[in-house]
Order: sequence, then C-alpha cells, then structure tokens
Amino acid sequence: MNTAELLNDHFRFEVSTAENRSHIKLIGIIDENADFSSLLKLKGQNISFDFKDVSSINSCGIRTWVNFMKELIGTPIEFVECPPLVVRQMNMVPSFLGSAIVTSVYIPYVCDECDHEQQQKISIKDYKSGLKIAQTITCEKCSSNTMELDGNVKQYFAFVK
Repeated sequence: MNTAELLNDHFRFEVSTAENRSHIKLIGIIDENADFSSLLKLKGQNISFDFKDVSSINSCGIRTWVNFMKELIGTPIEFVECPPLVVRQMNMVPSFLGSAIVTSVYIPYVCDECDHEQQQKISIKDYKSGLKIAQTITCEKCSSNTMELDGNVKQYFAFVK
C-alpha cells in the first residue's frame, strides 16, 4: 500500500507499508505548516521515517516535530537516511529523536578544489562496530582526492548512544 499526502506547497510525505512496517518518506521543508496529525493513526505500529529528501527544518518545524514525537511515545520508530541537517537537530535537540533508533545517516564532505559537497551514507551499526570514517574521499565532480569530512566525527555522531 502506498499513499502520498501533500501537506502544503513545500512539504509532503509518502507512506508505504511492507513487512509489518509503515515507511514514511518525508519530502521538502519541515516548518510551522508541517502537519503530522494524519500519521498519529500509526501509533503503536512499527514506523520508519526516511529523511533523505528533507531539504530544510526551521525552529517552528522542530517544535512541531518534537510535539509529534511525544505523541508517538511507546511506538517502535526508526530514522533512516538522515542528512546532515537532521543529524544536527538530533545533536542539538535530544527530544527531536524521541525514542527512535537511528539506522543510517549521511556524512558530509566538501572538496577543497571545486567546493563541491557530497554525502556518503553509513549505517549506525557499522559505525558502532568500529568502521573507520574516511577523513578524505575522491570528489565525484572534479576527481580530486582532497574532499574532506566537513566536521568532527565524534561531534557528528554525538547522538549515538
């Protein structure tokens, strides 16, 4: 089952269900107009929130999200494909995460040669098991080997318990 809900002209989510889990793909900008109330019917079910296509979150959106997460207390939740903007919120606002378990995030890199930014996905399971995070990678735009990790690894993964 797949359903999509357009909440406003710059935010929507798509819901699909498979293997006893509701997968919710969040798309666009989470702000004061984001309304998650229709998802409250999923309370108590296994839920996966996919943040890959979230492009921005403002302070009102954070408050809306935190209040939504409080409504889902006791619900098994996982966060997947969290971009850096979501990781920053999880690190700055612990209640943003609620009781969710994070399974994957994107690590930001920036190229010293062409200023291109790119991200690499990593599973939290791999990080916890000691996978070394590359400090430099090859830029997919200019092929330079000077693309560096944008930030401190320990600070970036501060939300991991």
